[in-house]
Amino acid sequence: MFQTNGDFLWIINNIASLYRMKSFLVFISFVFSLSFSFGQYQRNFILFGQVYDGSGKEKVPIPDVKVQAGGQIVGTNRNGEFQIKIDYKSELSVVFTHVGFKSYSRQLTGKMVKSKVVGDTLYWNNIALLENTLIGMTVLSHRVDTVFGSARYSVEDYSLLPAEEMLLLAYEKTLDKQAQLLLTNSKQELIDTYTVPCHALHLYEDYATNNYVVCEDNIYRINIREGQIHLLSVSEEDFYGFHHRVIDTIGDKYYYSNYNELYPAVKFYVTERNDTAHTELYEVKDDFMMELYRAQYKYVSGRDKLWAYRKEQATGIDKEIWIGANSFTHDILYKPVYAPLFIINDTVFVFDQYKSMVLLFDEYNDSAGVYFVNYHQAPKGEKWEQPIIKDKLEELIYAIYNGGGVYLRKTIKFQNGAYWKNY
Repeated sequence: MFQTNGDFLWIINNIASLYRMKSFLVFISFVFSLSFSFGQYQRNFILFGQVYDGSGKEKVPIPDVKVQAGGQIVGTNRNGEFQIKIDYKSELSVVFTHVGFKSYSRQLTGKMVKSKVVGDTLYWNNIALLENTLIGMTVLSHRVDTVFGSARYSVEDYSLLPAEEMLLLAYEKTLDKQAQLLLTNSKQELIDTYTVPCHALHLYEDYATNNYVVCEDNIYRINIREGQIHLLSVSEEDFYGFHHRVIDTIGDKYYYSNYNELYPAVKFYVTERNDTAHTELYEVKDDFMMELYRAQYKYVSGRDKLWAYRKEQATGIDKEIWIGANSFTHDILYKPVYAPLFIINDTVFVFDQYKSMVLLFDEYNDSAGVYFVNYHQAPKGEKWEQPIIKDKLEELIYAIYNGGGVYLRKTIKFQNGAYWKNY
């Protein structure tokens, strides 16, 4: 029992004080936990941005800027744009570096992530870098290996052979310009030489990797047996009618074309080894060039029209074609048709850039699909260069572009016809 009312009031006051102290501690704990949880805000998102040159009045995009954040590194494209995946757990720095500009760092905070992420993306649109003043630098070229060099021979043409050997068409550095075939190994050692018995023009490798030396009046197939070069004469009819026309094979089927640089269209055919019949696979035609080609007939003299008419009577080929081949092909406006055919995994790819399509055919000559492409429509500031190249080992197809004196190699992606950089 309490002895006095004073004792009772003293106990009541202490209990109230303890209660107020407990409430204060609970409040402090709540504030700290809220602050901690806010600082540790976690979120996965894409950081998208654009980097500009901040040295001038105009916003000029900077390509090839290295963007680094949380262990991830990406580069900006030609428009200065980048996107990088962020696994945000706590405040981190995003660092921008480029050899021609001063490095720049921007912080990613929890408050920024929580308030500015839209959907799954955070946008940074005004990242400006200032030019870096360089005192001096040394530029060294990469070492280029010489696969063959000789003080005696000048190389005109070459072909790569198995076992790191090379076949060279060369001329001795003398007044006697007689062509030589040289067989060399990977150590630049001469294995064998052979004097070509005619005026050699170039080497040619056919679909089956057989090599030929093409001369002004003769064609020879090159056979190499036990390290020695042998030549076998081949008729022009066989060479140009078969070996030169065949592009590739699937099993016993040969795929070839009637390509002629003097005609703005080409047809692709397929035939079997033991069958003289052939099937037309597809025709690629440059309609615009063909219209100009045929229109030349209107502007030539009556004498030329008579000549073309007689040619038509003798061969069955349209007189307008004769005039176009004889006249328009010398015009600066004329461009030969370009339509490559490749075989990848027993599927035939025919490129028809004039219709913005790549057509696929299976081994039974049936359609296997169509892809709409834009590889021939080069981005601004670039120019598409021929030819399209197939990587025989990886079976990838590349397009080559020239932009500002720099050649860019881009892989053609057939899912949607787009391309992406692959330097």
